Amino acid sequence: MNKKFLNILFICLISLFMVSAVSATDECQANETATGENTNYQITSDLKNDEIQMMFDRAIEGDTFEFTDSAYNDISLVVDKKINIISKTGSKVYTSNQISAKAKNLGITNTFGFYFTSNGVGSVLSGITIIASNSDYGIIVDSTRDVTISNNVITGGKNSILVRDAQAVKLTNNHLSKASMNGVQLQNVANSLIFQNEISYNKRSGIETSNIYYCNITNNTLHHNDFNGISMYNLSNGNIIKHNRAYENPNGIFIDSQSTSDIVNANSFTYNRRITDYELGAFESGNGLLFGEHFLTEKEGSSKRLEVKYNVLAHNEGYQAKNNPDLPVFKLGDNWFDSTDDENTFVCPMLLAGIMKMGTISVKNGIGLQMYDTQGQAVKEFGTFDTTVNIDGNTYTAKFVNGKAIIDANLDPDKEYDVQVNIGGKPVTYKYKAASGQKGENEDSSTSDKTEGNAGASGFNPKPSSGSNTGVSKGTGSKDGTSNSAHYANSDKSGVYGTNASGDYQDSSDNGESALTNGNVEAGDASEGEVSQEGKAYEIVPPSKISKEINDTSGLVVLSIISIMGMLIYGYWRKEEYE
Repeated sequence: MNKKFLNILFICLISLFMVSAVSATDECQANETATGENTNYQITSDLKNDEIQMMFDRAIEGDTFEFTDSAYNDISLVVDKKINIISKTGSKVYTSNQISAKAKNLGITNTFGFYFTSNGVGSVLSGITIIASNSDYGIIVDSTRDVTISNNVITGGKNSILVRDAQAVKLTNNHLSKASMNGVQLQNVANSLIFQNEISYNKRSGIETSNIYYCNITNNTLHHNDFNGISMYNLSNGNIIKHNRAYENPNGIFIDSQSTSDIVNANSFTYNRRITDYELGAFESGNGLLFGEHFLTEKEGSSKRLEVKYNVLAHNEGYQAKNNPDLPVFKLGDNWFDSTDDENTFVCPMLLAGIMKMGTISVKNGIGLQMYDTQGQAVKEFGTFDTTVNIDGNTYTAKFVNGKAIIDANLDPDKEYDVQVNIGGKPVTYKYKAASGQKGENEDSSTSDKTEGNAGASGFNPKPSSGSNTGVSKGTGSKDGTSNSAHYANSDKSGVYGTNASGDYQDSSDNGESALTNGNVEAGDASEGEVSQEGKAYEIVPPSKISKEINDTSGLVVLSIISIMGMLIYGYWRKEEYE
């Protein structure tokens, strides 16, 4: 066989071996799947925390890390680039009680499960169960934006989630419980969404805010927390707080902030309990809504004044709504206090309140109930609550959604019924006749967009007659907020909701307009100094210019090998020519 041919064959085999080795190395990276330009990594429980951290650090923007096993121990991971961290099986992550080397290099002094830095813009954490019993926090989102925390379960820690100096953060569909402080703590946060979380059994509040701007806190369920369902401190501007349910807390919502253009509408603050050893005093607990001593807002008539209306404030052991005794009288909007008696709503004497009414609307084969404001207009955005309805000895549960409840009771349209609705623990009787023909605009209780007009012909007309009580309730009792009537057990069982006298209180002040004008923004402090202390705990050093993306270079290596192979063959042929 020709010697020249054998030499060329040998060079080709060596080159092929080198290319194959590079390809094998590229394909055998542990648990990697390329998807376009990004990579999906599968994180198994045999990997140590430092190994996972190294994978995070070497990832490129947009890579995904999927936790696939059931449990992971001693986890403390810093996210300083845009990555997705997910689990499709609810993997349990037990946090570490040690500060990792990466965290120390960033100047972080508290322990955590996951920490999103200023470089983690656009990151996602979803589907993880975090057991934070060993650490200060489950999750920290610090000095960044567009981070999404969704569908996680977090138990333990000082705060389940701390968000500070951040914007456009989304906390959605998480279950947070058993923190030694708060479920969610927001500090200096703007344009963020706190949506549809269940937050319970925390030692302080479900959600605590300090200096929040244009945030949307909606559809959350907050229960069995030891301080308040929601606590608001310092500045709050342009926030929307709607459709939350807060029950079995000392107070449903505690507003101790300087409030500008905030909206607190269509929430349900019910069944909140009085506790004798409450931090603010026993008489400051058991309320649906409580204003703190530092509460300030704009003057009456200003478009920037705090708005509180269409809420369900009922069955609370203290007051349904209570002002601080050192503040001037404040006027609420129209709210539902589960009472047909304007003198029996159990609103604090330092508050004025519009009393919503309930009436009937005719629907085919069933019965419809509708909430009305003090002007007799049907209300379409309203808190959620249930009541019982008795029709001819049959008991039904009416669930109000968007101000309306529809009961399918198969009623005869040619017959008039006595309908008893439980309001304030007492039956209220309406004469009612079902509609005939097709169901009209009242069929869909949750999507109807039309104005209901007046109540049905045989129903209750909520519009006040000329010269009648217009539904503005005033409290009775002493200025210190204690009532002269027995109200300690103001619960659903007692059937007693207090007695409000027809005093002569007027909304005589702007609740702190002068303080606003003078620039007094030190409106209280959150969690016994927690805000100021934690502000120094998470300062981040400037991001390193050295640690950047690491790109895939295997293609370049293969191309180099092929080039070298070509040069060798070409050189060999030229050598033969000269010889």
